[in-house]
Amino acid sequence: MKKLLILGAGFSYDLGMPLAVELTEIFLCIFKRIPPKGLVNNLLNSNKFNTERPVNEIALNKAIKIINDYDGKNYEELLSRIQFLSETNVKTSTSDRDSYFAVYNTCYSIIHIILVNYQIASFKTMYLKNRDHFNGLKNLLSKSETWVFTLNHDIYLECLSLDLGIPITYGDSEKITFPKSNIEMDNIIEMTFSYRNEFLEHNSFFKKDFGINLVKLHGGLSELHYDDGKKICNQSLKGNNSIELMYEFMNIQQMGYYFNGIKEPSGKDRVITDLKGNLDIICQAMMTGGKKYSITNNDKKGEEKLKLFSEMLKQTDEVTVLGYGFGDKHINNRLSNAMLLNENLKIQIVDKVSSGIPLSLEQFDYSGRVRTATCGAAEWMEYVGTSRWNTDQIEGLKNNENLRNKIREKVKTLFPSC
Repeated sequence: MKKLLILGAGFSYDLGMPLAVELTEIFLCIFKRIPPKGLVNNLLNSNKFNTERPVNEIALNKAIKIINDYDGKNYEELLSRIQFLSETNVKTSTSDRDSYFAVYNTCYSIIHIILVNYQIASFKTMYLKNRDHFNGLKNLLSKSETWVFTLNHDIYLECLSLDLGIPITYGDSEKITFPKSNIEMDNIIEMTFSYRNEFLEHNSFFKKDFGINLVKLHGGLSELHYDDGKKICNQSLKGNNSIELMYEFMNIQQMGYYFNGIKEPSGKDRVITDLKGNLDIICQAMMTGGKKYSITNNDKKGEEKLKLFSEMLKQTDEVTVLGYGFGDKHINNRLSNAMLLNENLKIQIVDKVSSGIPLSLEQFDYSGRVRTATCGAAEWMEYVGTSRWNTDQIEGLKNNENLRNKIREKVKTLFPSC
């Protein structure tokens, strides 16, 4: 039986990563304590030498007001409002659009920093404590290769795979190296990469061999785009265990370039050092907001991962959805299309929060094609392997709330404004 997994935020819940409402709380705490006038002046000053594409104060204030007025609980909804500002009027000027993007880029950077610190803080506090609860991960995999499409940005599936001895690959066939910085030229960081225009050939993924073919549909904290996006770079998976993987993750986050002893600031476009010691640029690949992918289903350049997702669904017998709330239309539409095209396809939805069968799949609620289970990812893995619920495990996982609170407070302390 060919199996495919889709991982949402709920998969990493018991490993310590934040839900949208928790991340939004910290983001708003940070952002709303930045004086709007000071932020506008900083954005104007950072753009003052760009005479061909200037930003403007009115548009900057308009975008910032949307953030300061926001009282919701979903940061992606908030980012969507900023992204769509430029689409509300066909007469929107280039300066306005650049101004909106400058504010979005600031938000993106703050969210990325929060998630990186969550990844590091949660590793010791929850991952090392709870990883044994995820020993049943193999129960969800095929005897041959299993395609896993994750919507998360963390590296916990990679950590689990290394610790459990499960082969895992991003499908990369090439290697690339960077120094940590121009003041640490001897500290070499090795990454792997695929050429974007060759990604769909997936020659380096597992074929008929046991292991996980991992595709980060929404990018990730350890994924970077280089050479004008032509190279999709990933953290190397050559480590022996999760501790080595986390150490290298922190090294990658600290890559940079120093001028007169001061590290050059970065945003979505990160300033790094090349092998000759010169300033270079690499881009963070995390996708967030309301424009991760286009609305229509036709194939487009830059959406190779989504096309691969559709292709693999056609060849799959069973999809297990772990901790995904069905909030992304580009995912829901392709699942619905696959159920129409592949009559053998069945979907198992697993989530701690019982919300029933999503609207996009209601038409397939017959002959057991769509099933639901109200539990966490770790509990489901155990149940699939033993056909019974492990009460000790369930009780153990209930103790995680205090640890999650500790992680949240630890991340907050990194931002004095909170």
